[in-house]
Amino acid sequence: MTPYEIVPEGPLQRALNLADRLNWSLGGAFLWLSNLCLLAMLALTAATIVLRPLSLAQYWMWPWTMVFFIWLSFFGFFALYARLKDVRVDFVAGLFGPRGMAITRIVSDAATLFVTGILLSQLPMVIDTSRGVYNGAILPDGFELPRLALSIPLFVSTALIALNALLDLAKMAAGLPENLAESHPEI
Repeated sequence: MTPYEIVPEGPLQRALNLADRLNWSLGGAFLWLSNLCLLAMLALTAATIVLRPLSLAQYWMWPWTMVFFIWLSFFGFFALYARLKDVRVDFVAGLFGPRGMAITRIVSDAATLFVTGILLSQLPMVIDTSRGVYNGAILPDGFELPRLALSIPLFVSTALIALNALLDLAKMAAGLPENLAESHPEI
């Protein structure tokens, strides 16, 4: 069940459902960003394979391939979570009935907030230590990509995942159902 299938009752549920729909759409946008990074990475790798024997491969291709790989992973971090493609154990919680599902929902959101809190607490240190440039990732103006640019997608995704967990707890308190994946291959 996606946020678009839920019929909210009352202003609070409507507001939460609207936020959930926005979150769902943002997850789709991050999925597209991940796919674009993958496409760029594959194009650069293919170009390198074809051009290297001809001595035409550019030095900057490999570093940009690595940048796109890092960004793919970090954009995908939120996309997988928001679109419910992460590892889920609903079939185990379902054995304990509605209470088991509710408890695992709370525990899952609490664990998510704990982990994202730890990651976000590292942001000041990452900013302080991300000096310089990523060697070889040359920008159109001739400068190299600042090293900090590698971490920005991670912290944006982490913050969005934390907001997603808070939103789910608010939805639970307001009586809205949890979003569920379209399929569970483990069942």
